[in-house]
Amino acid sequence: MADNVNGSLAAPLVVGGVKVVPHHENYGDIHPPVRAKNIEELHSLQKTSPFISSSQAALASQSISSSLASISHGKQGPHVATSGKIVHHLRPILSDSELKVTQVLHNLSPAELYEEAIKYETGSYITSTGALGTLSGAKTGRSPRDKRVVREDLTSDDLWWGEGSPNIEMDEETFLINRERAVDYLNSLDKVYVNDQFLNWDPKNRIKVRIITARPYHSLFMYNMCIRPTPEELRDFGEPDFTIYNAGKFPCNRFTNYMTSSTTINIHLKRREMVILGTQYAGEMKKGLFGLMNYLMPKRGILSLHSGCNVSKDGKVSLFFGLSGTGKTTLSADPNRFLIGDDEHCWSDDGVSNIEGGCYAKCIDLSKEKEPDIWNAIRYGTVLENVVFDEHTRVVDFTDKSVTENTRASYPIEHIANAKIPCVGPHPNNVILLTCDAFGVLPPVSRLTLAQTMYHFMSGYTALVAGTEEGVKEPKATFSACFGAAFIMWHPAKYASMLAEKMQQHGATAWLVNTGWVAGSYGTGYRMRLSHTRKIVDAIHDGSLLHAKYRRTEVFNLAVPDHVHGVPDEVLIPQNMWADKRLYDSTLRKVAGLFKTNFLKFEDYTVGGDKKLTQEILSAGPQI
Repeated sequence: MADNVNGSLAAPLVVGGVKVVPHHENYGDIHPPVRAKNIEELHSLQKTSPFISSSQAALASQSISSSLASISHGKQGPHVATSGKIVHHLRPILSDSELKVTQVLHNLSPAELYEEAIKYETGSYITSTGALGTLSGAKTGRSPRDKRVVREDLTSDDLWWGEGSPNIEMDEETFLINRERAVDYLNSLDKVYVNDQFLNWDPKNRIKVRIITARPYHSLFMYNMCIRPTPEELRDFGEPDFTIYNAGKFPCNRFTNYMTSSTTINIHLKRREMVILGTQYAGEMKKGLFGLMNYLMPKRGILSLHSGCNVSKDGKVSLFFGLSGTGKTTLSADPNRFLIGDDEHCWSDDGVSNIEGGCYAKCIDLSKEKEPDIWNAIRYGTVLENVVFDEHTRVVDFTDKSVTENTRASYPIEHIANAKIPCVGPHPNNVILLTCDAFGVLPPVSRLTLAQTMYHFMSGYTALVAGTEEGVKEPKATFSACFGAAFIMWHPAKYASMLAEKMQQHGATAWLVNTGWVAGSYGTGYRMRLSHTRKIVDAIHDGSLLHAKYRRTEVFNLAVPDHVHGVPDEVLIPQNMWADKRLYDSTLRKVAGLFKTNFLKFEDYTVGGDKKLTQEILSAGPQI
């Protein structure tokens, strides 16, 4: 079977002449692999320095397969200067006695990991801002259809299986085969890197994780993305709650049961382990841990969310949900508010908390003017994945897509000037669902009921504009349950009902904000001005929209305000901006049909054999 990152295994669904992306295509940052036959060809895509050592030059000529052989670097461990003395790092025995590599480099600092990467990893360089530039290999995005979850007695009844679910099952025996393959590979290496870190800034609900990797770049990436323990916390760390064995430089056996390519990402919730084979894309570790939190936290009555989160100076919290291209990063990065986190959060009885200790930002077309916070965060300690830079000055060209369009920066949240440390806040006041409706029929802002919040949260809708193919102007509808379908473990209705319950309990208001097209669909109308969207978000934050007068729209039955300061009144009502009212009406009903078709897979969900919740959510959807 062909590499499963590309294309779709099933024919696309077409409703009303419009393509609807199947669930396995809309899992976010999925990008085709680099078509390089060897490392030399891969590195030719990235501008390299003329000052390459002879040993690096020799490595560059090897094939990808032969480069898997480890390089011997001696047995002495790294050192650190302390009070004028040279002392060894402590290397505690790992919880898994099967791991018996010669050298375990345990909880190295960024400086030490820089040295390891520069010395021993072909393709790692220091860029002009001090960030570490590196390559993720052939895979430059996640491989969601290669992710497998062990179906076992302890957790099987909890998980969402079947149509629409991201959880593709495997059995325990196959997991153990892959685990043994990963451990055998790690044992063949001269050294491995081990991180002991935390998830969740809420100290009462934090999770201890241990990440075992073969690449210093992966270790630095996770150092940034997870929460960094203090020296005292490391001494008392004990056994981890979850362990990752990242042997991504080594492929899985494609003839093993459940394998469809040389890549596999396996999660065993009962054993509290994750195994990675056949992909060096670092984001698999980050999202694998998010999946773990999406399982564990709801069992504790805590809602896990794929969202951005910020807080005002007087403690008013907003959550931002949205798929790629909706403006989540831009709108949650507000100079007048503090950033709690950009991607993953928990909502407990005590308020909100960031799951992570860092940010993983897209870099394509990054500019200081458009994204000053991200731009300024890319400095020493940051990992830059798959970027292209000048061979002499090492200045990064963020517009260059030679390696991939999915260029990324991983940095500690402390690199954001207005980050709130610790990354916790009170209960949210506002829940903002962002969509980019390229069909141009949804209003720029509408206030949602609790039932509508559950419906639109479970739908996770946005519409992408068509590709660059000449003459193609139809948008493409995309649905991703809970605005992060690839990472959820329970049925979407569980997360949606928990969200509604917490909103009701703490008095939060939900808003649907459309950053998409006005006065027509893509190709006819124009995209909503960012300045107007910012005015809308400001009005949500200052509370003025709570006191506006509202009118109901047809079909979707959305409550639209009559006025937002700084936004023309006519823009707020979509049909007012369309010259062809009949075309608007037909397009509106077509989009409503896409919503209803997408929701078919949720209609059989029951709670204790009762479909009352499902029927309540369905009634809040569009009525044709």
